[in-house]
Amino acid sequence: MSYEIVPPDPKRPDPQVGSFAQGSEASQWLLRRYLLSQAIGASIVRTVHWAAIAVLVLAVALWFGGLKVLAVLFGLVAAVILLIRMLLSGLQRRLSGLEAMGPAGMQVERLVGRTRRGLRAELRRIGLPSAPWGPALIGLRLLRSRRRADTLARLRSFDLGQVVDTSTLDELHVLLRRHTLS
Repeated sequence: MSYEIVPPDPKRPDPQVGSFAQGSEASQWLLRRYLLSQAIGASIVRTVHWAAIAVLVLAVALWFGGLKVLAVLFGLVAAVILLIRMLLSGLQRRLSGLEAMGPAGMQVERLVGRTRRGLRAELRRIGLPSAPWGPALIGLRLLRSRRRADTLARLRSFDLGQVVDTSTLDELHVLLRRHTLS
């Protein structure tokens, strides 16, 4: 009996003792995309929220500055922005399915928060805006034809594995499995 010694594959690190992946490759990819889209959605909702607050502060400043008609107009714009924020937040909650998960939904939100930090680090790595309002700025960059090609090239180098680490993914698998069994 002979054994052939195969050199390790440089592309894949050697697995640790007892390491295993939850689910299939496809389910891991889908859950990574889910967490990433939730993190981006939360970032956009927060950006719209802060934009409304900024417009509202400007309206108050105009009111105290004596430009009451302009202040009322800015106040109405702030109210419309807050309404849009409310609609986006409701849409995000409904699409995420967190309400149907009950208590597990809060744990999934915590995982999305962890993903948000990884998202910002990966955006910094590929040279795109990584501030909390970064996804909105990336959307604006995609709208402008002059910056679109560069932005798309950078987005192609986005590594989903860097954003959602294996432990977060495993924890989400366990949560979803537990939720579907109960």
